[in-house]
Amino acid sequence: MFNWILNHSPLLYFTQSLWRDEAFSILVAQKPLSFILQNLTFEPPVYYLLLHYWIRVFGTSEIAARSLSLLGFTLATVVVISWSEKLFNKHWLSWVTPLLFFTNPMLLYYAFEIRTYGWYIFFIVLSLYAYSQSKWRLWVVASVLGFYTHTYFLFFFIAQSLHWIVLHRRKLLKPLTLLHDPMIASSILIVSSMLPWLIRVMKETAVLTNSWYFPVNFNLVKSVLGNMYLGYEGTPWHLWGFTANVSLFLLISFFLAVSKKKTRARNTFFLFCVILPLAIVIGVSFFKPLFVNRYLIGVTVAEVFLVALAIESINNHLLQKLGAWCLVLGALAFNVWYPSQHTKLNIRATIQEINALKGKDDVILAQSPLIFFETIYYADKGSHVFLYNPQNSPFPWYVGGVLVSNNQMAADLPVYPTRAFLVAEDGSFTVTYRIYE
Repeated sequence: MFNWILNHSPLLYFTQSLWRDEAFSILVAQKPLSFILQNLTFEPPVYYLLLHYWIRVFGTSEIAARSLSLLGFTLATVVVISWSEKLFNKHWLSWVTPLLFFTNPMLLYYAFEIRTYGWYIFFIVLSLYAYSQSKWRLWVVASVLGFYTHTYFLFFFIAQSLHWIVLHRRKLLKPLTLLHDPMIASSILIVSSMLPWLIRVMKETAVLTNSWYFPVNFNLVKSVLGNMYLGYEGTPWHLWGFTANVSLFLLISFFLAVSKKKTRARNTFFLFCVILPLAIVIGVSFFKPLFVNRYLIGVTVAEVFLVALAIESINNHLLQKLGAWCLVLGALAFNVWYPSQHTKLNIRATIQEINALKGKDDVILAQSPLIFFETIYYADKGSHVFLYNPQNSPFPWYVGGVLVSNNQMAADLPVYPTRAFLVAEDGSFTVTYRIYE
């Protein structure tokens, strides 16, 4: 029973083998602070600084490192609980909304990943909450920290700013009054804080001609709302039609959420935070690919609130409760089915087997940059781990080139009796060597 629960619930995300980016995060966080601040070009430093000190206290095991992300997500849930009580005035939706948030498949998946996303979620929630409550000092702090956690936070700052402009468009006709508006002063402070990192990123954009971004197409556009809500990125492949239907359901929900004039101004804010970041990134991606769904995880946060607000807009109380329970139970059912369909490669088992078989002088060779960091992570301390690179190809920058030097690459196999354990990208391995006659 325990094994079934472990493999058919989000607990699997907590305990499964690390993948490349997670191993990269740990290897970076083990470096000195000067390395973190100077060598990460496209990844802002806040999360890595947190992880740097976290692993010093709790260690580098999968569960220890993932707990930091879970802490960020838990803090975000606490903010959602407080926000929901104010939003729904202690209506029963004030506890259903945090439940929808905490059980959302997209948010749950990244709440356990050793990447920026758990804290990215927290700062987005905190920023949206602070803006909606006109807590401008908190908004500045949350927005600056959010941007220095993930650069795509910029799109949510833009969405909030455009919402304020639309809401206060009459003020724009009186420029002198704007000088005394706390939102304007706060925005100036946020933008000035963002500029140093934006300039740094813009200087390096030339390397983006070779990256992990993929072009968008119509199949993605019609499915994107559902993909964002469920955390679907194409695995398993047959869900595209399902997520397109979920997208249609969400569109109807969003229309319901803003249908009543009494609550339209309040609810439109969340619609801005869904539509504008997606429109900007997908629009640009038709010319220069920028879209990665997890980078826009704040859209999922706004979707959750819009779904709850759509339920609030239903006049029939029975239908309200029926809709709420269907959504909660649907999320729970999806979280039982989906984890086993969305597992990471079990490279841990491969390297553990190699650790048991290899001798003191044997070497471990990763055959691809895409398997190199997790091979380093799981190899026994003191093991000789290299990237097998007979073509002397440069290490791809977007995989984590800042961590790799030439002395970590091997162009030849070792000479017998030293053996090489060749680790393939699919997690299999072979044992080989050279013999000189």
